[in-house]
Amino acid sequence: MYGVLIGRVIETFQERDYDRPHYGLIIETDGRRNYEVKINVRSRDRNMPDLLYIADDDYDAHAINILPTMPFGFHEINYHSKLHPEIAVDYIRSGLFNPKKMKIVPHTQPGESNDLNDFIDQYMSKAKREKDSTVVYVYGMHYDNGIGVHDVHMMQGNTRYQPNENGTYHDGCVLVHYKSEDKWTAYFLAFQSQSWCTDDRGRPKDGSVDGNGNPIGNCTYKTVDVQREEPQPIS
Repeated sequence: MYGVLIGRVIETFQERDYDRPHYGLIIETDGRRNYEVKINVRSRDRNMPDLLYIADDDYDAHAINILPTMPFGFHEINYHSKLHPEIAVDYIRSGLFNPKKMKIVPHTQPGESNDLNDFIDQYMSKAKREKDSTVVYVYGMHYDNGIGVHDVHMMQGNTRYQPNENGTYHDGCVLVHYKSEDKWTAYFLAFQSQSWCTDDRGRPKDGSVDGNGNPIGNCTYKTVDVQREEPQPIS
């Protein structure tokens, strides 16, 4: 079930091993119900393990006028069933950022502020320190079992890995509202193996991937031209 989790960061933790590591959060809602969040920081694709990452420290989108009106907790989103369609996220169709500005970032390496764990942590640790005046909005999939959210990344254009997850208007990301500064930050994650040319069900379009399932031509993050589209529900 896709949706957005709204709450406060009360705990952070990093996994820096090489067996499918994640950056973790514990999010508290107003009901004192805690949610676990697992954010991928490395792909299981051995040939392209590092993720694509982009952050916007001055984020401005239509959704930031709507999200603050919603109560804490997990809210299901289903664009095609018209359930909160106005806040659904689609990396390709919503025009939220320029994929060409994304960077390939390793999940861990020696030093400070130079890997994906570090980059995510700078926002999440601040959100934890300032939790009384900071709200986080985590887009992703609710756990099938348990209380938590995962798949906080692009969820379309898959060929070899998790093609069953493909869809439109159900991509994951994290938004942070530092209310004391009235400032919004957002960050987005994708896998190098995902095609940026997808059909209305989020599947790679014909000719957009090579024989190994990797994006080619004008369908890589470095070459695609993303423009905001007027969304149309699947019939």
